[in-house]
Amino acid sequence: MKEQLIELIADLKLDEAEVLAEDLIKSGIEAQVLYDLVMEGLAKIGKKYENGECYIADLIVSGMIAKSIFAHANFDQDENTGKNPIGTVLFGTIYDDIHDIGKDLMVDALRNKGIHVIDLGVDVKVDKFVEAVKVHQPDIIAVSCVMTNSIPYLQDLGIALETEGLLKNRRLLLGGAVVNQDYIKIPQIDFMTNNFYEGIQYCEIYLKGKRECSSDE
Repeated sequence: MKEQLIELIADLKLDEAEVLAEDLIKSGIEAQVLYDLVMEGLAKIGKKYENGECYIADLIVSGMIAKSIFAHANFDQDENTGKNPIGTVLFGTIYDDIHDIGKDLMVDALRNKGIHVIDLGVDVKVDKFVEAVKVHQPDIIAVSCVMTNSIPYLQDLGIALETEGLLKNRRLLLGGAVVNQDYIKIPQIDFMTNNFYEGIQYCEIYLKGKRECSSDE
């Protein structure tokens, strides 16, 4: 049944995946085991996208499947962050964009990894991002964007953060359907991906590395 769930997610079979996940939850599957199965399914659909076997819309659907399963499982994210998180990520969808599926999925996944996440929500203006960075001093600033009309605000954000000196010793990430190396030219961005599994891996690796460096000093 567990392997079947991975395949159902990878094949974008929404209803069947939700039913099987519900059965697994009722049978007493551990939250972490279920989470790992869902993430493995997302990784498979991510590889399909990289190989040109599916589209951005398919990634969005897979995110919807994962979000629904996580909701059914009723994961207690607060327990996962604990008193000693490995780092802090400030997350928000840029101004003039109200898409939240990818962002919310990333937020849940990062918290499950023991990372403290500050979620600014959607339609976040540049000045709100800047102020939040000053207040919370995150290790990573993660910005989601689906709409191409919001690209100028991404550019403004990069300039504002650099001007304020807020990019020192932290990373700026961009994720979402808008990501395209051909027309996204924002020098302040350290990493871009429209594959949330890659985004999670990047954050986890960076934060663990940063913590290790700090402990060695």
